[in-house]
Amino acid sequence: GRTGKMAGKQRMTALVRQWRTYGARMKECRTFGTAAGNKVRIHEVTPRDGLQNEKTHLQTEDKIELCKLLTEANPASIELTSFVRADRVPALKDAEELCRTIADKEWHEEAIEKGIRFAALVPNNRGMDTFLKVFELGCPDTVVVITSCTESHSKANVGRSIDDALMQTLDVIYRAKDAGVRVQAYCSMAFGCPFEGDVDPEVVLKIVDAYGEAGADVIGLADTLGVAKPGQVTTLVEGSKKVLGDNVVDKLSLHMHDTTGTAQATCFEGYQLGVRQFDAAVGGCGGCNFAPGAKGNLSTQSLLSMLDYAQADHGMDMKRLHETHEFLETCLKRELDKEAAIFSG
Repeated sequence: GRTGKMAGKQRMTALVRQWRTYGARMKECRTFGTAAGNKVRIHEVTPRDGLQNEKTHLQTEDKIELCKLLTEANPASIELTSFVRADRVPALKDAEELCRTIADKEWHEEAIEKGIRFAALVPNNRGMDTFLKVFELGCPDTVVVITSCTESHSKANVGRSIDDALMQTLDVIYRAKDAGVRVQAYCSMAFGCPFEGDVDPEVVLKIVDAYGEAGADVIGLADTLGVAKPGQVTTLVEGSKKVLGDNVVDKLSLHMHDTTGTAQATCFEGYQLGVRQFDAAVGGCGGCNFAPGAKGNLSTQSLLSMLDYAQADHGMDMKRLHETHEFLETCLKRELDKEAAIFSG
C-alpha cells in the first residue's frame, strides 16, 4: 500500500544519501594528506586466512605457485600459513613443509631483495617452537599473533578466557622479540562477535595497550565477522592513538572481512585517519573456522580500487594480481569475487 511505498522510498533516499556522502569524501581524499603520507602497505593473507576455510584444500605445490604469483604482484608482505594443529585447521597441515620449500626457492630470495616479508600465524608456544626452526632457514620472517576481544569467541577459538589467551599471546611476542623476529599482533573480533554481538571498545584498547607494551611492530584491528561500520573504525583508531600515542598511527593495520559489503568504506575511514597498512585476500576468499557467519576477506582488488581512487601508493601490480586470481579460481574450482566498483560521486 501507500505506507509501504513511502517506507521503501525513504529507505532508498537514505541509501542514496549515504553513497553520495561516501562519494564526496572520496573526492576530498584525492587531496587529503597526513603525516603518514600516501604510502600504503598491503599484507596479503590469501595463503593463510584465504585458504584455511575453503572447501577445496590446495596441494602444497599449488600453494607454492600461489605464493610465487603473489610475490610478482608485489604486496608488502604475505601471510603464508599457520603453525596450528592439523586437526584444528586441516587445510594448513603442511605449514612446516611449505615454509622449508619456499625458503629454498630463488624467487623467495628475489622477493626478499624487493623488501617483501613472509609471515606465519603462531597461536601458542608450541607453534613458536616450529616457527623458530624454519625461521633459521629464512622463511618466514614475521610472527602473526591473535587475541580475541570477546570471551565467547576466545573460548571457541583457543579454549581460553581473554586474559589467559592474552598472556599466552604475550609470551609468544616476547619470545619473538628476543629472537629478533618482527611481530604483527591482531585484536580479533574487534568490531562484532557472532556469539556476543557488540564488542566493548575498552576491551579492544586494553589488548592494543598490551601489544604496544610488548613491542609489537604492527597492531591490527580485525573485523573477523565483517560487520564493522566506519564510525567504529574512528572510535578504535582514535582510541588507539590515545593509548599508544599519535606517532604510532602508522603501526596500526586493518583486517576487514566483507560480510555486509562495508569493508571498502571502513578501510577508507582508516586511511583518512592515517592507517597505512591493510590486509586483503585475492578475490575475497577465506573466512574464519571458528566464527559462525563470517564471510570472506576484503578482496585485494576491491582494496586496491579504493586506494587507487584515493591516489594512495600501494605498489602492487594489478595485471599480476589478475593472473593470481585466475590461478586461484582454477585451484579452488570456483569463481571468486571480481573487482568491486567504487562510487565516484
